[in-house]
Amino acid sequence: MDAETTAGIDGPGQQPGDVLAGAGGARRFAAALIVLAAVWAAAAVAAVANGPVRIPPGHVVSSLASRAGLDIGTHSERERLVIERLRLPRVVLATLAGASLAAAGATMQALFRNPLADPGLLGVSPGAAMGAVAAIAAGLGALSMWWVCGAAFGGALGAVGLVYLLGAPGGRPAPSSLLLAGVAVSAFLGSVTSVIIALVPPDEALRGILFWLAGGFGGASWSYVRVVTLPIAAGLVVLAAAGRPLNLLAVSDEVAATTGVRVGRTRAALLAAATLVTAVSVSVSGTIGFVGLVVPHLLRLVIGPDYRYLLPASMLAGAAVLVGADTAARTVVRPAELQVGMVTALVGAPVFAAILLRQRSRLSVQV
Repeated sequence: MDAETTAGIDGPGQQPGDVLAGAGGARRFAAALIVLAAVWAAAAVAAVANGPVRIPPGHVVSSLASRAGLDIGTHSERERLVIERLRLPRVVLATLAGASLAAAGATMQALFRNPLADPGLLGVSPGAAMGAVAAIAAGLGALSMWWVCGAAFGGALGAVGLVYLLGAPGGRPAPSSLLLAGVAVSAFLGSVTSVIIALVPPDEALRGILFWLAGGFGGASWSYVRVVTLPIAAGLVVLAAAGRPLNLLAVSDEVAATTGVRVGRTRAALLAAATLVTAVSVSVSGTIGFVGLVVPHLLRLVIGPDYRYLLPASMLAGAAVLVGADTAARTVVRPAELQVGMVTALVGAPVFAAILLRQRSRLSVQV
């Protein structure tokens, strides 16, 4: 960061790690949270209402309220079954995955001081993809999708372990070495995945592999939700509480160390939390890109770079984006269904290109 940004972090009347000064930043944050919560709620209701069986939004609200003991409308038993057994677990899983990917992306952008960092930077997504593809190719997917999820989770953790082995000798992770190790490991795992796909006969196994790689929530169920909720919630709590050290680490390791932050341990713990939530999410949803890259970028334009505010806002925005993307994937080309990863890529790539063009034009004006 430049001198102006550093001064904003540790300026007169501010504690180190406080990027947004005064009540203005807090007001923007509160307003952003209210708007994002409303957007997520609207996206969730729309997701539950839309599908092969169209359910009026009022009936959706009535069904959900009845579970809380409130009688505020009418709905049929059929609608209740569709909502509770099919659509609601999908919305919950998309919410958890979106919050995880966005929070992990924001965290890694701070830790690596790289705006292009995303949850797949340490090989999490390529490792999960390789594990899942290997399981499907071996026929384990026909036995149970839990084999695929377990293999994806193991592949993600194994990839991160390899990145740490290569990029953090002596247990002292440095951003540059971890970044290079992540690029190398991701490229290697991507090649292994391609080899496995090339060797798989063109049958249902290959179709399952391609759909998993595109990402989606077609197999969502309450059993998946129950398994992933606790580890994702624990990881998100750790990340949400780390706003101040992330502000300092985003400037430099030296600044963080002079304010009492144990740089090595803090970076390792936050990378572990970001890896955990990403690996758990990817293991049940497949690989979904651009959420962790684009969402933090857009929010910085609205509420600024303070990670005490940016992380909670990213979680809400990521959840809303992925719930909306899943709804679009199910309804845009009905009766066919797109994969969520296709939708996020189709929308996320142009949005990210627009952000880059905007930043380039600002730099050219300043020069």
